[in-house]
Amino acid sequence: MPEPFPHGDAPRVPLPSTEGTTDPAAAELSELSELDEQLIAQLVHRIRLARGQQLSRRAAGLPTTSLAQENAMLRRYASRLGDQGAGIALAILELSRPPSGRAVEQR
Repeated sequence: MPEPFPHGDAPRVPLPSTEGTTDPAAAELSELSELDEQLIAQLVHRIRLARGQQLSRRAAGLPTTSLAQENAMLRRYASRLGDQGAGIALAILELSRPPSGRAVEQR
């Protein structure tokens, strides 16, 4: 059975480009929106890979997650993005965990 998207966020087709727009603010907003969609799609891809790895580890009788891998990820994000990067890494790790039996609130 396919894994549901975290919090219902499916990758979306990038928004139409506003090339030729004379308003620089609108062009920047469009570019940022497009980048956000790409980031979300990449996160969804990462989450799927992580959940697949967790299922494989569980099937092999191993712990679901590797603390060493998670710590390495935290260090990588913190070294590149500072303390806020570590917070981003923690949020990604949380999203990557399989849903528990509890209902996920929709935003």
